[in-house]
Amino acid sequence: MYQPKYRITPYLLNLIGEASALRSWIEEASLKVAWLPIIQRESRAKAAHSSTAIEGNPLTLSQVEAVDRGEPVGVPQEYEMEVANYLKVMRWIGKYARSPMKVPAILKLHKILMRNLMNDEKCGKYKDKQNYVIDEKKIRIYTPPSPKQTPGLVKDLVNWLNLPETKKLHSILVCSILHHRLVSIHPFSDGNGRIARALGTWSLYQQGFDTHHIFSLDDFFAGNRKRYYQKIQQARELDNDLTYWIEYVTEGIIKTLEEVKRRIETLQVSTRFKGSLSRRQEELVRILRDNPAIGVSELQKNLKLTRARINQIIAPLMKKGFIVKEGKSRATRYKLASF
Repeated sequence: MYQPKYRITPYLLNLIGEASALRSWIEEASLKVAWLPIIQRESRAKAAHSSTAIEGNPLTLSQVEAVDRGEPVGVPQEYEMEVANYLKVMRWIGKYARSPMKVPAILKLHKILMRNLMNDEKCGKYKDKQNYVIDEKKIRIYTPPSPKQTPGLVKDLVNWLNLPETKKLHSILVCSILHHRLVSIHPFSDGNGRIARALGTWSLYQQGFDTHHIFSLDDFFAGNRKRYYQKIQQARELDNDLTYWIEYVTEGIIKTLEEVKRRIETLQVSTRFKGSLSRRQEELVRILRDNPAIGVSELQKNLKLTRARINQIIAPLMKKGFIVKEGKSRATRYKLASF
């Protein structure tokens, strides 16, 4: 039976407490039903964009969102298929979020993930040849278990996941351990990183940590791929002590939840504006929410846009009375209107 090795450090306890507090805030927030599909769609697109980007997919987030809408993006079919398949995996996980995680389901998800990206006979099937993990310099840094060992190791991991004792663990611990263990078993010929990250998300859904399915942890991993790979390898070099890996994943969950919190706060403010906001307008609203009044030069610095573009974004919001202007010329400052 698989038994993960880790320590509950004071630092980890503090991180889990911070993550739990953020989760509670989000659960208790005034989250309008109309917002949920928007945030869920954004989360799904971010997950597909980030998880495939880690493996080298060049599509931008906007292109991934277009694929999610079923629109052509004019890129090589392989790249589009990688993204489309991951989006299907995320929809499947969302639909069966509370279902028990069993071996057939893992194989099914791999089949969805790799459809038309590898030979059909290898999709949803364990590897039949030894595989290796290599670094950016093409140096072999890790040799996973052999094909012969793989089925038993995956079964042991699944058995551990479904133990009554495991179900009592905090969901962040389970997510972290599952992710690292599966990517270390490296059970498939290809797609191991993507399936490990997807299963980590599933485990959070399963244990109710992300009941609305509105955050993407993959975005954190993709933000610094080098550190992500270093943390995976670090645990292996520490005889599979997962303590630092779990701390790293928990840091990522906190950062991700903070972004969701900011998104909800922006939506709460933007409901006062009668009409839809562009992403740039939402960014502007968030800045004005956190600053009583702010000048154009400060907005340029925060948004990294020209003065002309700032004025273009502000103009329709001022016309609707959502933003008010104070002062003239270089002394001009903007703030949210009082309602």
